[in-house]
Amino acid sequence: MFSKHHDTFIDLSLDLHEPQDWKPGVLRTLDYASKVTALAYEPIAGLLAVGTSGSIELLGKPGVACKITLPDLHEVKLLHISPSTFKLLCLDDHDELHIWDLSAYGHPKLLVTTRFDQSKTLYLASSITISPSHSHAFIALQTGEIQTYDLECLRKSSYYMPNMWTLYEEKMAASGMPEIATATSGIAIDTLIHPRNLNLLFVVYGGGVVLSDLSERTTLRTYELVYPPGAPGGTGYRASDILVHRRPEATCMAIHPSGHLFAVGYADGSIAFWAIEDEDQPLLVRTLNDLDVQNIDAEKLEAHLAHKDKPPISFEKEPIFKLSWCSFSNSSDPRGGETALIILGGLSPEDSPGITVHWFPAFNPTDPPATPSTAPLHPHIRSSMRSSVDALDTYFYNIHGTVHDYLLIPRGSPHFAGSFDAISILIVRESVARTRIVEAYEFPPPSLVHHQDAHHESPDIDAEEERDTLDDLAKTLIDLQMDNEPRRLLLPGYLGNGTSGLLGGVIQTVTKDAYSSLVQTDASRHALCLKAGLAWSDPVEHISKYQPPRITVVWYADLSVQVWDVSAQLLHKFKPDPVDCDFPNPLPNFTIDTNVVLMAPSVAPKLPTQNHTIQYVKLAPESLECAVVLSSGIIIIYRPVPPPGTLPSFEELPDPELVSLKHISPGADSKFTPYFALLPTRGQVSACAIADVGFLAVAYPDGSLFVIDMRGPTIILRHSIKAKSRHSIGIHMSTEDAIICLEWTISPVDKDERLALRLIAGHESGTFHVFTFERSVDLSWSPTNEVVKFDGPVHPLGVFVLNSKNGSRCPADRSRLASALSDSSNRSSVLLVFAGSKGARCNININGDRIGRVEWSHKMGKVLSVQIVQKLSSYALVAFTENHEACAYSLPNLDFMHNLGLPPITYLPISADETGDFFAWTRNPETGLIRQATYGTLFNFRRVETPPEIDFLSTKPVIPAQPQPVSMGPTSILGSWFNFGQSVTGAQIDALLGGVDRPVPKQQPRPPPPLNNDHSQIVKQVAATQNTLYDRLTSALNERGQMLGDLEDRFNSLESGSRSMVDQAKKLAAEQSAKSWFKF
Repeated sequence: MFSKHHDTFIDLSLDLHEPQDWKPGVLRTLDYASKVTALAYEPIAGLLAVGTSGSIELLGKPGVACKITLPDLHEVKLLHISPSTFKLLCLDDHDELHIWDLSAYGHPKLLVTTRFDQSKTLYLASSITISPSHSHAFIALQTGEIQTYDLECLRKSSYYMPNMWTLYEEKMAASGMPEIATATSGIAIDTLIHPRNLNLLFVVYGGGVVLSDLSERTTLRTYELVYPPGAPGGTGYRASDILVHRRPEATCMAIHPSGHLFAVGYADGSIAFWAIEDEDQPLLVRTLNDLDVQNIDAEKLEAHLAHKDKPPISFEKEPIFKLSWCSFSNSSDPRGGETALIILGGLSPEDSPGITVHWFPAFNPTDPPATPSTAPLHPHIRSSMRSSVDALDTYFYNIHGTVHDYLLIPRGSPHFAGSFDAISILIVRESVARTRIVEAYEFPPPSLVHHQDAHHESPDIDAEEERDTLDDLAKTLIDLQMDNEPRRLLLPGYLGNGTSGLLGGVIQTVTKDAYSSLVQTDASRHALCLKAGLAWSDPVEHISKYQPPRITVVWYADLSVQVWDVSAQLLHKFKPDPVDCDFPNPLPNFTIDTNVVLMAPSVAPKLPTQNHTIQYVKLAPESLECAVVLSSGIIIIYRPVPPPGTLPSFEELPDPELVSLKHISPGADSKFTPYFALLPTRGQVSACAIADVGFLAVAYPDGSLFVIDMRGPTIILRHSIKAKSRHSIGIHMSTEDAIICLEWTISPVDKDERLALRLIAGHESGTFHVFTFERSVDLSWSPTNEVVKFDGPVHPLGVFVLNSKNGSRCPADRSRLASALSDSSNRSSVLLVFAGSKGARCNININGDRIGRVEWSHKMGKVLSVQIVQKLSSYALVAFTENHEACAYSLPNLDFMHNLGLPPITYLPISADETGDFFAWTRNPETGLIRQATYGTLFNFRRVETPPEIDFLSTKPVIPAQPQPVSMGPTSILGSWFNFGQSVTGAQIDALLGGVDRPVPKQQPRPPPPLNNDHSQIVKQVAATQNTLYDRLTSALNERGQMLGDLEDRFNSLESGSRSMVDQAKKLAAEQSAKSWFKF
């Protein structure tokens, strides 16, 4: 029944009745990479490009992110960032080449879209190669031809290279050599520019490698790997064709930093190391585990032939997919010092997926003996090269999932194919539902770096014997404490959320004290270093500055939880100050990894044998205690890290359903530590609520309810209810009535006006129970015997307890608990607003008289979620529906006010906070992961809703000098190594490739940068501008006077010249008259 006095309650929605009081709007749309197809990095500016299906994301320093959409939404196949022209190149899977200008302010400008496949069927592009020293790109076509494109003039250049491998095979056939040609031997796979000589270009064909001279248009060397009969090669002695000549197909290539040798990967899983001067035989052919596989081992071959009954294999190892050869800046050796070879591929079927890194010694040969040699390469030099490719150590990046690609992140140099002084590595791997995600790791691995340090610092034997025993022990202890595993690096949100597999999240406001503890943490030092660009936001008039701090708690498929800072103040950075943080801003110190708990010896034996996923997360807004709810019914409680101290040992808790986790370390950087876990083995959790005053309530589908005092922790209530329902034939049957809604409050109830800690539990049937808890003399808490029962809407979606006078929430927080324990006489009635799938109700003092009721209209569709939102001092109930609408109702009477249209963004329940801000999650139907998040608000007044403008030109790269050729050894050997010409400049290469008709490139003017916010700097800029203006005017006047003076001199010279010409004409006429006269 409705209360007769419901009109005495004030209207809590006074400022929300008019349509103009509401203004739904989208503030940000956030995409997450779920299928990365290409990566590119520009190391000088620090700019990362990520290609997916139909779009490219450009990522720079915090706050700098830009999305580029392809014209035809095709999948990105190849990406490159040209440092010399500051342009972005993209080749899609339809072989269209798109080029954007990164210097355009606001957003990169699409300059041109072209294609090299004019017939759309034949000339498919295999690779694109660019150089930081010139502005031309080499495009390798599958026909074996190499074409060039001028990135500065945006046109196809006339320089063209035919299929040089086909010409080589024709030459060999004409000379009578036996052919080992295959259908794919003439396909051009890749091109590589010599790192120290721009005039030399390597072309990788299926049959082998061709080294060509660009200026002479000739082939200098051809490197073809042919196994003799009986050689194991990459497939081993059980190969079906081991007794015949075999030529494995080349797949990739990498060049040593010295420029004197290179490595070629092959389809049989082998790697051949070649000296540039010797095309006859490689220095070494190896697999990941075996050396010299090009040589015949008679014993192994005979053993294989003796067991012919074993079935031969046609293929065992995977191909070598990619190679990179790195050197590092800590070496003063001009040839590169110790190097690292990164290998993707070459693994056996039983190997776990990953990437192999071989650490090689330096190539630094000494003076050779004075012995004559007719070989293409001096034996002493060849031996030194061979020694430089014997691995000193090996590290394997063990990756969970098939690795598709990787990308090295150099410290700052774009030379050496982007592999010089790499500090991290990005790995593209396969994840759930065939998605492709990115992981970032430290590079080189610490174990290899420690090996390098030990190699350089190892003393001689005598010094080792004299070392003190205590020093030896100290060094051993340090080595034991040293973590040799490369650190996992944090990625920007676009990549990081896709990598972990975003499942969902909830937005909520927190107290100022809690927010301060969240954000006043040390920034993580283990993040991917990106530093490109600046982001600028235009000022918003009368910006709404008084916004509460907000966070979003998100959970992932890898069983991790993260906290985002989504406070409006993050966006309040306007010109002349650049944006300096991401939005949302992840708080890496508040990351939870539940795998640490699930794999702990004290927990793992008690877990059910099933896969775990995170169902949802509850975070107390004041105490920051966190409950992670797993799909298996397990709940893990985390709390903020206590003051430093020793970890306690494992202790058994008195309740069998509880397991203490205080002995588990929280991790070096985490601010959350495991506290305890609830393992009741009752199926999936149906409802959960956590209170700021240290209480947890958990319900299960069988109707059971657990209430835990987290100070113990101790279970203080075990409750089970079975409801009676009427069967269709009229028989009452007992069924389980699950609790699906829980809410903690400190408030009165009808006929009990004292403030007390209460738990409101709503059942699926619409039955509600209120449990009251009180503190005893020994400070322990227990439930009272009185359980209040009343009816409400079926399938409750939300329960809210409000102050009847001002509409503020009445949560179970510390201030209200203090009032309740002090028996404060300042008491006021409360309103219980609870909504379900069919409608909403409003009661006085929770179970008192009903003063408001509404039934949802059938036109609304299904109500997915509800929230009470606040604007200024007014409140309203908002129901979010499946029809992308938000229906607003007044409080406390629940009268319908407005129907607010929302963008059609999701079919999932919208998560909204008390201020009307919301997150809408869009799930990928194929993977079940979140692919897009929409951050919006119901009150879009004076909010920042436009993304910032990006200025990449502010960090435009300044290209360092092109590395020059270095001698192969001491100058007494052969002098300069390259007998076929010194290196040429980038301008000479541009002139050569562009042809005689190449137009002069136009320099784009640089837009003026935004002003600095410093007033002194503004004054200096104004003064400098005035001085510059005065100097320019003075200079212009001087130039004008000089020009007038020059003009006067020219007129005088012209007058003098005219007079001289008249005199010469008169003289010439007199001479002609004399000649005619004397008949000459």
